[in-house]
Amino acid sequence: MNTKANNPSAPPEAQESYIVSEGKKRGATRDVRPEAAFDRYYTVLRVHPGDALLTDNWHTNEVLAHTRSNFEGYTFAMRTLEAWGAIVESDQRAYYTAGGRVWVMDLEPCEGKKARLPGAGAGKK
Repeated sequence: MNTKANNPSAPPEAQESYIVSEGKKRGATRDVRPEAAFDRYYTVLRVHPGDALLTDNWHTNEVLAHTRSNFEGYTFAMRTLEAWGAIVESDQRAYYTAGGRVWVMDLEPCEGKKARLPGAGAGKK
């Protein structure tokens, strides 16, 4: 016996924008604060767990390595960092959520876009 109703459900209401809280989703928009300036640039000096006590396992290590290789040593506009999900707290610190963990980014303000710092990211020992 079929107990499910055969009534079609009403179509969902369309959303004007979809706010993504973590990770990159194709075609989604992000909530960026109006204070996030296009003309303020920061170089990400270091990505680390801050004061968090993290489990030493494959997932945590892979997420940290991936985050480091994609952010450390690069210069970003403040607005770009926030569009990618980072929260810029001050000129020296930002927070980024990836893999269910909050990573701390040590920042350095700079005049404009510049080349990646040598020794940063994937090949770093």
